[in-house]
Amino acid sequence: MSDINYLSFVKFCLDEQAEVPPEAEHIVWHDLHQWAKQQTIVGVCWRGMQRLSNIGHNKPTDDDVLEWMATCTNIQRKNRKANERAAWVYQTFLSEGFRSCLLKGQGNAMRYPEPLLRQSGDIDIYVEGGDDKVIDYVHTIRPKARAVYHHIDFIKTEKIPIEVHYRPSWMSCPWYNRRLQRFFVEEGKRSFDNLVTLPGTDHPIAVPTWRMNVVFEMTHIGHHVLREGIGLRQIIDYYYLLASHGEPTEEERRQTESDLRRMGLRKMSGAVMWVLTEVLGMPKQWCVIKPHRRCGQLLLREMMSGGNFGKYDDRVLSGETDSQAKRNVQTLWRDLRMVCYFPAECLWEPYFRWYHYFWRKKHNP
Repeated sequence: MSDINYLSFVKFCLDEQAEVPPEAEHIVWHDLHQWAKQQTIVGVCWRGMQRLSNIGHNKPTDDDVLEWMATCTNIQRKNRKANERAAWVYQTFLSEGFRSCLLKGQGNAMRYPEPLLRQSGDIDIYVEGGDDKVIDYVHTIRPKARAVYHHIDFIKTEKIPIEVHYRPSWMSCPWYNRRLQRFFVEEGKRSFDNLVTLPGTDHPIAVPTWRMNVVFEMTHIGHHVLREGIGLRQIIDYYYLLASHGEPTEEERRQTESDLRRMGLRKMSGAVMWVLTEVLGMPKQWCVIKPHRRCGQLLLREMMSGGNFGKYDDRVLSGETDSQAKRNVQTLWRDLRMVCYFPAECLWEPYFRWYHYFWRKKHNP
C-alpha cells in the first residue's frame, strides 16, 4: 500500500472535523497497524479508526479492531507507568534542591487529545545547575554512569530509561550552540515554574514553555534527521505543540522566527512547516516560519524510508549499527547526503565529534 494513502489517513486522524478520505477504501488495516508501529503513531491512527462509521466497503474487521485495541491498551499502560516515573524523578531532584522540567515525552503527550495514546519512550528531564554539579550528584547515586555532552543516564526503573539533561540539546556549529545554550538558560528559568499535572499523578511537574519548546523540539527533530533517522511521531508532536497555541500574534511570530534563525534552525524549521501544512494539513496560520519545500521533501523522504529512529531504513549505512567505527562511518555518510540542505551542521559535525571526545575524557575519569 502506498505511503500516500497512509499519510492521507494520518491527516484525517489529526483533523477531527475532516471527512473520511477516499484512500481509506483501499487501506489494509493490519498493514496500516504495522506501518503505524514503525512510525510510533498507533494511538494517533486509532483515534481516526474510531471515526470510520461512515466508510463504505472497507470497514475494519473484528480481528483488526482487537489487534489495534490490544496495542492501544498496552500504550496506555506504559504511559501510566511513565507518568508515575516522571513525577517521581522530578520530585527526587526537587527534594535535593534542583529545579527541573520534563522534556519531550510525557510533557508532549499533554497536548494530545488523549494523552495516554501517545506512544511513550525514555524520560528526559532538564536539571538546573550546569554539567559539573549535576554529574557529581548523579554519580553519588550511580558512580559508573557515563556522561555525554548533554545528558547522563540515571536510574532505570520499570524498564524505563531516564536521562538527566544539564543541556536540553546542542548544535554542532559552535556559534549556534553558544546562542542555543544561552537561550536554554534564560528560557529555562521560566520553564521551571510552568507546572502541569500528568494523568494519574498527584504532584505538579514543570514542562518547557511554548517558546522554549518551539526551539528545543526543533533541535530534537534536527538531530533525528541528521544523526539517527526520524519518524512521524516527532513531527506530530510538533503539530500538537503549534495546535496547543493556535495562531501566533505578529509579535510572537517575529520573536519565534528570530529565535529559530539565530540558532541555525531556519531550514529545518521550514522543512517541518512544509510537511505539517502540505502533507498533514495543518492550518498555515499556525506556522512560525515560512515553509521550505525542498528541505520539506527531503524530510518526508527520510521519514518514509526509515521510520522511528531510522530502524527500518534499508539503505546502506543507515539504521542501527553494532560498533562505534560503523556509527562514525554512518554519521559521515549522512553528513554527505545532507550537506547541501543543512551545511552548517553537517560541516561542523566532525569538529564537534572531536570536541565531544575530549569532553567525555574530562567528565568520565
